[in-house]
Parts: sequence; C-alpha cells; structure tokens
Amino acid sequence: MQNTDSSPVEHDPGSALPGKLRQLRRDAGLTLQQLCKRSGISVSTLSKIENGQLSPTYEKIAALARGLDINVGELFSAAPKPTPLGRRSVTRKDQGLRHDTRQYVYEILHGDLADKLFIPLITTIKAHDSSEFPELLRHDGEEFMYVLSGRVVVHTDFYAPLELDSGDSCYFDSTMGHACISSGDADAVVLWVSSHPRLRD
Repeated sequence: MQNTDSSPVEHDPGSALPGKLRQLRRDAGLTLQQLCKRSGISVSTLSKIENGQLSPTYEKIAALARGLDINVGELFSAAPKPTPLGRRSVTRKDQGLRHDTRQYVYEILHGDLADKLFIPLITTIKAHDSSEFPELLRHDGEEFMYVLSGRVVVHTDFYAPLELDSGDSCYFDSTMGHACISSGDADAVVLWVSSHPRLRD
C-alpha cells in the first residue's frame, strides 16, 4: 500500500466519514499510531481525515477498512444493518452517500448494508489529465467499470492506456496501479464496482 497523503478538499459538513472514522477507531480501542501501523496511512494523514481536512481516495478508504477490520461501507453508514437472510437494499436516484476527492466524486450505493462482498458506486470522473494523479492507485480486490456517459481513459501499470466510450466496460485487478481520467471537456460518469476481499489480520 502506498503511503501518500490524500487530496485536500473543502470540508464537507455533510460527510459522515470524519466522525465515523473517529468513532470506529475509538470503538476498536486504537490510537492513531496503532491505526497507522495497521493501515499504512501516516498519523498526520489519519488526523487530517478525522478532522475533515483531507478527503481520502478509495485506496485510502480501503486501507482504513482493512486497518479497522471492517467493510468499506461501514465507514459511511451511520448505523449498518445486521446481515439477515434475504436482505435487500434500495438506493433512490441521487440518494447515495457522497464522497469527494480531487479526481473523483463517489456516490456510494447501498451504504446501509454491512458485510457486502462488493462496493457499488456511481462515480463522476473529474480528472482530465493523468498528471492529476501523483501516482497510480493500488488496493486489494478487483474492479468493474461501465461507462454511463462521457469518455474514459484507463491508465494501468501493465497495459497501454485504454479508451472507453459510453456503453463500454472494463474489469481489472485493483492491485495493479490504475487511474481513470475523463477524455474531452465533459466529466465522465461510470458505474464502478469494487470487490471487497475477505479481510485478513
């Protein structure tokens, strides 16, 4: 896991992440230093995330979940529901939990469900040049992306840049460095699904 800082953004008073992260860390009996060792994220970055001064990338969110031994969705849900048989969740249009970074705007779908095997997102890709990523992102799992509107260029470690138009899709290994940018003047919108592999100590 790379140990770079997350992207600074304006504090969003509607974001549940800072307070939820602090609560989960304290509930787990962890200091910032202990969570640093478990997640690979620096103490200063953790402190800034908890205080709403930095908005973490999905890579950092996945590292936080691993460090806390929880599902990614629990970092955004105020009160995750238990996992009954036959469970169901509905997210109405534009009602998902929003999380902004410098490069992407994530709308997290079905954040009320705990222990999901994958994380569904509607993502607006704001980045229009690969230079907007200090480095390619990496985290455990696999990803599926379906372009809803606009044009996307997928940059990865081992392949030439891949251009996707509306209706195209791509599936890739998340441990491979990756970054997606919008090609053209308009931001692209994609359905983005990340797997949530079994957490290990």
